[in-house]
Amino acid sequence: MIIIFGTIVGFIFWKLFAGKKEGDRLERSFRFLIKDYYVHIHHWIYCSVLLIVFLIINFQNQFVIGFLIGSIIQGLLYRDRFIIIYKKDKFEEIYSKFK
Repeated sequence: MIIIFGTIVGFIFWKLFAGKKEGDRLERSFRFLIKDYYVHIHHWIYCSVLLIVFLIINFQNQFVIGFLIGSIIQGLLYRDRFIIIYKKDKFEEIYSKFK
């Protein structure tokens, strides 16, 4: 039951604090520039990595596990979820598709 509560809290947390739409709030995103390309590490990616690490080390906090699951689910609902590497000058072209 705690894992379900954690999942709901994780989903709601990102729904409230992440961008309302694709390309929104990039100033808060984990995005960095390598030459002419942006690499955007979406929250669902780093939450997935954390979840895998926690499962490997047998981390027992069910709320945290649920929170990460809810975070991943919410992040995967964005239509740009798999846009991770893109040319800096193509940002407007890419994200105009989501408006």
